[in-house]
Amino acid sequence: MRVRIIGLGTNWWSARPLDVADPFCLRRHAAWFNSAGLRYGNRLRLCWVYPGQVRFNRSSGFNPEFPDHVLGRAVECNEPNRMHGRMHLLITRLLDQNATPEGYLVTLTERMGGSIRFSRPGWKSDGVQLISVSLRRDRYEFMALMRGNDWIESNLGRWVLSGDLTRLELSSASWGGEL
Repeated sequence: MRVRIIGLGTNWWSARPLDVADPFCLRRHAAWFNSAGLRYGNRLRLCWVYPGQVRFNRSSGFNPEFPDHVLGRAVECNEPNRMHGRMHLLITRLLDQNATPEGYLVTLTERMGGSIRFSRPGWKSDGVQLISVSLRRDRYEFMALMRGNDWIESNLGRWVLSGDLTRLELSSASWGGEL
């Protein structure tokens, strides 16, 4: 599956390789994970109501020193799957700039997207696949896979992919609405 990464979560961590005797073990066998989280000052809170993660292996071409360099890039990945109670999305490699994506990895927070009532049916289109959701009171961050015609609804209106498919924007056809 080809996916364009539009947004990533706040929470980052890495997996420690088993063979720590190798001085290059963190470069050869490293894996980095990204997920939704909520930052309160200098503290990161994992308030997962839908646990999940995106995994970057070293062989994927991901550079952990510059994680923002993957934003806007198309990547090849496996279909999301549930494993050990979490949703997993494995990124296998970076693609050329001219690769046509089939899906888009997006992240939305209450600061950008307004209030979302996650308990309300119909807050997202059926094609949106959740990867990770952190929720605490009225604060949230979620990561999801969307297709070109999918949407997410908040108190501000309906969020859709922009015409150039590079960001989320409010649809001009759906101003207002009661949530």
